[in-house]
Amino acid sequence: MTGRSFSLQAAVIGFSIRFRGVVIATACLLFFYGLYGLRHASYDVFPEFIPPRVTIQTEAAGFTPEQVETLVILNCFGCDSWGCP
Repeated sequence: MTGRSFSLQAAVIGFSIRFRGVVIATACLLFFYGLYGLRHASYDVFPEFIPPRVTIQTEAAGFTPEQVETLVILNCFGCDSWGCP
């Protein structure tokens, strides 16, 4: 091959060097748009790190606390029998 080889990487680098003002202005715009988006993001975007707690108060005459706990856990997870996976 005679002459210069042309590649996309060389074209991008050449454009960036030739039009550095455009590249800097675009980088600044993207940076400030990211800051704006971060400041206006709803709190639902961030994950909850504390697992939810539920307090259940129930009466079960004739059952031990362990039996009541087992029954409540099975019912909370939608299980209808003792063989729930």
